[in-house]
Amino acid sequence: MKAFLRLALLFLVSAAFAFRLAAHDHIEVGVDPADATRLGFDGPGYQLALYVPLGEPFSAYLPHFPGGAYPAELTFAAEGNVLDIAAGSLPKIEVISVTGPAGAQFSFWEVAATTPTWTRPTGWTSSAADRPAIIVYENLSGYGHIHGRAFSVDQPGTYQVVFRAMDAAGLYATSLPKTVTFNALATPQLALRIESGNAVLSFPSRAGLTYDLQLSTDLQTWTNIEAHRFIDGTGATLELTDPLADRPRVFYRLVEYY
Repeated sequence: MKAFLRLALLFLVSAAFAFRLAAHDHIEVGVDPADATRLGFDGPGYQLALYVPLGEPFSAYLPHFPGGAYPAELTFAAEGNVLDIAAGSLPKIEVISVTGPAGAQFSFWEVAATTPTWTRPTGWTSSAADRPAIIVYENLSGYGHIHGRAFSVDQPGTYQVVFRAMDAAGLYATSLPKTVTFNALATPQLALRIESGNAVLSFPSRAGLTYDLQLSTDLQTWTNIEAHRFIDGTGATLELTDPLADRPRVFYRLVEYY
C-alpha cells in the first residue's frame, strides 16, 4: 500500500520535447505552374498537432507560446524554392472556412504573440466583413519567410481549414483554394502498477511518434529516465519499468513528440 500511495499521482503530458526545436512545415506561395497569371501553392496538406500543457515549451521559434492548446508550426513562405516568386506581388493568405469538432476553435498566432491573434469557431465561413489574413511578404520584392508563427486548436479531433493566396498588389489572380487537415491527437493515458519493487508504466503508443519517460519528486523539476528515452511508437501498448529504490515519493510523466 505504501508503494502504491507514493506513486498514486501520475501526470501525463503530450507535447514537444522540452527545449527541442520542433519540426515545422512550409507551404510555398508563388506563380501557379498551371496558370502563370495567378498565385499557387506547393506544400503539405496535413498537419499533426499534439497537446502542449500550460507553461511547457513548444518550439525555439515560439518561446512565448503559453501552451494549453494543440499547436502546429506551419509557415507560409514566398522564396522561390519550388514555385517561381510572383514578381512584384505582395502575397497574403486568407482563410476561407474552418470545419472540425462541434464547439471547437481554430486560432492563428503571430510572431511573439502570447494570446491568439485571431480565432474562428468550427463551422465558420469567411464573408466580405470577416476575412482574417496572414501577410506572407517581408518586402516589396514579394519575398517572405517568417518564422515564429503557428496555428492551434483547442480540442482533439480532425479539422479542415481552407486557405487561398491573394496578391495585395493586384498583379496576379487569386489562387485556387488549398485545404489543410489539422489532426489534433487526444492525449494517451498512462497506467501504473507495482511489481516486485518496480513501477511498471504502460501506454498506447502511436506509430511515427517518439516518447520519453520523465520523473520528478516535487512536480516542479522533471528528469529524463535515460533507459526510457527516444522510444519509438509502434501502435501497440508499450510497458516501461523503473525501480522504485529508496525514493520517498516519485511522480512520472510521459512526453510524446515527433
